Amino acid sequence: MRRLTGLRRLGAVYGLIEEIHSIEARVAAAEAGIAERAAQAETSTLHEAWMKERHAVQGEDSLDRLAMAARGDVARRKRRALEPVIEKRTENHTAARERHMASRLWSERMQSLVDAEAARIAAEEERRSQAVADDRFLAQRWNKKRKTETQEIRLS
Repeated sequence: MRRLTGLRRLGAVYGLIEEIHSIEARVAAAEAGIAERAAQAETSTLHEAWMKERHAVQGEDSLDRLAMAARGDVARRKRRALEPVIEKRTENHTAARERHMASRLWSERMQSLVDAEAARIAAEEERRSQAVADDRFLAQRWNKKRKTETQEIRLS
């Protein structure tokens, strides 16, 4: 029984570790998503700047064309600066997801071990109960037989 208690406590620890790794994976996914959305926003800004620059060229508005060219250049630089961040965060997310999956497998293995031990203890307890019941039955039967023999001896 102490073994089962110890295994359950250890299983709880494995469960907590799995939960920690799950949280790490979710945080890493969120961080990667934030970087991706920032890069997409810069891409959208770049496309918008190109379109406005093209309209400025058609409208012969050189000041607006220069402003949109500068805006596009800034968006391109920001996008380029975000690429290593995205790569790093994606790597972090992949590593965190792998840690979570590994800890989940260990947690499931531990739970399986706890369940097997609980089943073994329950079966052992059932066998003990049955042995006690059998002993009681045999003792009662032996006592009845003894009483019957004693009564027969007295009658004789």
